[in-house]
Amino acid sequence: MRLRISSARILPAAVSRAGGFAALAILLAAGAQALLGGPTPPVRHGQVSGWTQHHILYPAPRGKTRARIPAPVAAPAKPGVASEPFLRHHESWNLGRHRGSVSKQLSDRDWSLSLGAGAFQPVFDMTFDIAPEVATASLNAVDQGNGSFLATSGTLIVTAGNDIGTYPLVLGGPGVTTSPQGGFIFDDLITPQANPPLDVDGLVFSAGGVEINIWGNSPNNYSFYDYSGGAYGTQLTGTGTITSVVAPSAGQSFPAKYAFDVTAAPSCTNDYVVMGVAANPASGGQANIVGVNNLYSTQGASVPAPFCGITGPSVMFAYASGSGQVPNFVTISQDGTQLAYIETLSTGSSLFHVLTIGTTGSNGTSASAAAVPGAGNNAVDQTVLLSPDGGTTNQSSTNAPFVAYTPGDTNDVAYATTYSQAGGGSGYLYKINNVFNPGQTPAIVWSVAINAVPSTPIFDSETNQIFFTDSQGRIDYVTDMGATPSAVTYSAVLASGATSVNPLTLDMTNQMVYACFNSDGTNALVVQAPVDLSSSVSIPVGAAGTTYGAPYGVQFNNAFYTGSGTPVMYVAGTGTGSLPTLYGVGFTGGGALNPADVTSAALATGAADSSPVTEFFNSNLGADLLFVGVTNNCIATTNGGNAGCVISLDITAGFPTINAGSVALAATGGTSGIIVDNNSGLTQASSIYYATKTGNTLIKATQSGLN
Repeated sequence: MRLRISSARILPAAVSRAGGFAALAILLAAGAQALLGGPTPPVRHGQVSGWTQHHILYPAPRGKTRARIPAPVAAPAKPGVASEPFLRHHESWNLGRHRGSVSKQLSDRDWSLSLGAGAFQPVFDMTFDIAPEVATASLNAVDQGNGSFLATSGTLIVTAGNDIGTYPLVLGGPGVTTSPQGGFIFDDLITPQANPPLDVDGLVFSAGGVEINIWGNSPNNYSFYDYSGGAYGTQLTGTGTITSVVAPSAGQSFPAKYAFDVTAAPSCTNDYVVMGVAANPASGGQANIVGVNNLYSTQGASVPAPFCGITGPSVMFAYASGSGQVPNFVTISQDGTQLAYIETLSTGSSLFHVLTIGTTGSNGTSASAAAVPGAGNNAVDQTVLLSPDGGTTNQSSTNAPFVAYTPGDTNDVAYATTYSQAGGGSGYLYKINNVFNPGQTPAIVWSVAINAVPSTPIFDSETNQIFFTDSQGRIDYVTDMGATPSAVTYSAVLASGATSVNPLTLDMTNQMVYACFNSDGTNALVVQAPVDLSSSVSIPVGAAGTTYGAPYGVQFNNAFYTGSGTPVMYVAGTGTGSLPTLYGVGFTGGGALNPADVTSAALATGAADSSPVTEFFNSNLGADLLFVGVTNNCIATTNGGNAGCVISLDITAGFPTINAGSVALAATGGTSGIIVDNNSGLTQASSIYYATKTGNTLIKATQSGLN
């Protein structure tokens, strides 16, 4: 099916992008032809691929066969219903797959690019209460192995007692370090969910000439000291509480890719990948939003020559957007000109952003040479404070926004969640309009209170329900009624232990949701439930995790989408509780998960975390592929080397064999979430993208071989 352009839609915003003048000329010519009554050439049809494709699924109806990807369709009457499969599904729509020769080995590893400081690892929220001192802290941390994490940045906010204020983390450790004023020794080490979660040297924070040291002496016995001007002030030691929990989404970010025209060969200039960075930005220094083009290129020798013909990639933009971190997924507008994301501030607040990518001036040259949007360029950065009362209530967010695209790239709606760990945890869900609406200002339409910490939201366009999991181990939803929301519908408690908060996955066709919980007190779980939450099926996928937030989400084999063959759900579970393990779960004849049909195999030889799993059917290779990263002790030695790695598994014939000979590529500290870049025979055009958790590098590697 061919889409046609009308005279009213001949100037989309995308023509202003770099390289857009040629597109503008084509579109003007197309408009002239339309006005003269002549034939209209096909419209450029750009598409976005990224995180939402892991969480919005369009399988075949039960017992029927359906093409995996629907043909492009005209704008539907109801926003997002008919268009979403094309907008959000797997990337095999790229017609580049019909061009060029096909190779079983699609070249070598392509490139890596530094994203500067930061790391895609869990963010920990801590609360401290030893009367009269009450404080909260948010800490970025790097996995040290054996259940220990090194805090690398963060902020302590003291809300009651003698030291009320905000104090940045003093960097040190993992060895014992002396504080700048000499008042304390510390090591900045955290042991999540231990008692105490801080050792005897603990953490040091400092501001305004005051140092604060928090540490644990023994279970339920903690200390809070301050030091200023050569003297100790507050000196508290005794019973109290320090709790440490993984913040929502657990630092599991994803890259996002924009394809300029899926009806043509890939574009070196216009196709790009963008990623948020969990680092504090600075003008001329560290970026927290980085985009790169010239994707189909290599660093080093390549036979045959790369499609883009250069050593790549190229930095398209690098922005210091605001003053906080962007720890989660960035959403791209349908025309590729705008980005939506959430910025997390050290003050405990958060901002929703709509950033229009600049086309003039300097837009940043590297992750360590960032430009400020609107300063020396024409980028526009619009922000919305995520607060239910306009700012009195501070709400943090390490989640991603969910954008419900509407036809015509105007007035897209976003849903976002925020949270506070105080008082056992609570949060809010927000609806924001005018998200990708040029000339309009994004604004909160409504917010609704949640009595637990919520995950990233998922929107069901069939029912207008917004789904999320919560820290009480439930699946919840709110119905969007337009100008107002419904009250929150809470499911029964499905995971009664202290659980991490991960986004669920929505099966649009069968109206099912899948949620992952790292602990019900005994096991890690995958839960399947209908969208009305009237029932559920729980599948144990390893022992309850105590260190990491996995499992992070589910994926399904090709048969699940096509209706031809045996459908299987895949998830990287917890094994013994600290051993990442791949699970394959079958279905009953009625479409329910089958607890009696579970297969598993270890992904590592020792304690480690995993990434979310990513599945992709590559029709050029005739292979159904599954990709997953592990942070350490990779079971594959061919390229993983028993450290962090990304593993490629062929699930075409069923559950794969996983051993030392499995195909893997070294990935320092493991990987972020993994996205797939199309199904093409063009050199370097059939790839995966991810970031390393340590070293903070963006990687492009081939789907086949990872070599």
